[in-house]
Amino acid sequence: MSALRLAVVTETYLPDVNGVAHSLHQLLSALDSDRVEVRLYRPKPRQSWVPSLPEHWCRGIRIPMYPDLQLGVPRCGWLKQCWQKWRPDVVYIATEGPLGYSALRLAKRLSLPVISAFHTNFHRYSDFYGLSWIHPLTLTWLRRFHNQTLATLVPSHDTAHSLHRAGIHGLQVLPHGVDCQRFHPAHRCGSLRQQLDGEVMLYVGRIAAEKNIPVALNAFRALQQRRPQLRLVMVGDGPLREQLQQCNPDVLFTGVLKGEELARYYASADVFVFPSQTETFGLVTLEAMASGLPVVAYASAAAQQFVVSGESGELSADASADGFGAACERMLNQDLSKAGQAARAMAEQLSWVHIAQQFEALLEQVIQHPNGTPARSVHSMV
Repeated sequence: MSALRLAVVTETYLPDVNGVAHSLHQLLSALDSDRVEVRLYRPKPRQSWVPSLPEHWCRGIRIPMYPDLQLGVPRCGWLKQCWQKWRPDVVYIATEGPLGYSALRLAKRLSLPVISAFHTNFHRYSDFYGLSWIHPLTLTWLRRFHNQTLATLVPSHDTAHSLHRAGIHGLQVLPHGVDCQRFHPAHRCGSLRQQLDGEVMLYVGRIAAEKNIPVALNAFRALQQRRPQLRLVMVGDGPLREQLQQCNPDVLFTGVLKGEELARYYASADVFVFPSQTETFGLVTLEAMASGLPVVAYASAAAQQFVVSGESGELSADASADGFGAACERMLNQDLSKAGQAARAMAEQLSWVHIAQQFEALLEQVIQHPNGTPARSVHSMV
């Protein structure tokens, strides 16, 4: 039996530094190459990059307010030429940009089954940039896009319920996994701990408005009054970094960290704090747990699914800043070592191999449906 041919279309992939690029790479790397043959279609990387699977590149354009990311341009003709030489069995569209829409239109024209992924709450991001009027327009676009596919993969149950209420059909929950070797308590570094000098709260992610970072900073300041040795470390970059760094000279802003260095920072902290309320998943939550860190977060996305208050972390009692601050205080008053062990135990159950097997099963299910089957006819997990 020949391998299933999977065309993956995305605006972002490694070496881009973001959750979508990283999780997509992990998923594709974990697929059984005897069962699934993958080819990737994406904008040309702006950094040096040696692909680990066949990639086809097109021109990209930078995204305002996200200069480290780019969109693909509409490329129906280019994709058609590619797919005439290598006709896929299934098209998987990982992002909803112009390149993804070109793939959707062409796949329908060629009667190819299409599934999509919903990774980013773009419609909610607009509220953080004074563009709330765009919110309903963006949601309308996302609904129109995803309802033309046989299934839309989402990484968490609360995202699935939210999108179901917004009128998006064919939702399938496929959580992200985590590399428990790359992120491991054994990466704890004595010299880094000495450098940080104190009890360490860690944030990893984009330094941007939609991540709700002032909530974590305010919680840190309130706790610092009673715990003068408390430190806050912010790993990542983004439009708010320069301003926040100037206003908070005692907070360590490391910039973007990768590989072993990132793993050391995770494992060398005491508590992971993640105040974002716009995540579809929040992969950094699992990376922190795999590193042996208890997590403080709001009850949404990955935290809602995998963090148990009082055991492996603390969830805010409500959506307020005060609720998040209270959760931070409850966490720091617990046995952090014991909570970190519980967090690690949970992460060990979430391997990428297991996630990839679920994805392979879905691909086979999609192929069995006649071309043109409406999305709502695919089994929904909502």
